[in-house]
Amino acid sequence: MILFILLQIHGITTLKRNQISPPIKHFFNMKFHLLILLSIHLLQTPFITTGDRSLIESTCRATPSYNLCMSTLLTNPKSSTGDVSELGLIMVGATKAKATRAIQQIKSVYRSRPDLRRALNECAQMYIAVVQADVPSAVQALDGGQPKFAEDGMADTAVEAQACERSFIERGHKSPLTKMNKDIENVANVARAIIRMLL
Repeated sequence: MILFILLQIHGITTLKRNQISPPIKHFFNMKFHLLILLSIHLLQTPFITTGDRSLIESTCRATPSYNLCMSTLLTNPKSSTGDVSELGLIMVGATKAKATRAIQQIKSVYRSRPDLRRALNECAQMYIAVVQADVPSAVQALDGGQPKFAEDGMADTAVEAQACERSFIERGHKSPLTKMNKDIENVANVARAIIRMLL
């Protein structure tokens, strides 16, 4: 519908082209192309109905970080049709993505900071455990209708993020992973809060 209207507008401006000065023509052509791009973007953006949005908002209000919860869920198209269990799975997936990025960041820092390698090794082991054990067990538990085990997996993830941060402090080092550790702790706690709604 949007494209049809735009094409009709463009047709009108084309019919009147001989009556419009060149600068004005250029202006209308630019406006038309911008509107076309905007309409394509809107058509490709997943729409969330009022009911779906209401579920997401009420769910996120029950978590420790409303903004983090909303931004994470709304960027995933599955949230538009998901129930609370599906929203929990989305947050668990976001936790895995952040833990995976943490492992990559650890590898990068490891090469340039040999003085931090012991702490980095500990963090790597923790986040590998998150990706290979905590997250899969949480997904399996949610799919199997056993949210308590899923909650435990996300609780463990938050603990691992805190332990990673402490591994630097205990050795008298400034952690290069502070932001990443906090991000993972926060998203895991949001996931845990959503999962608790299923208990």
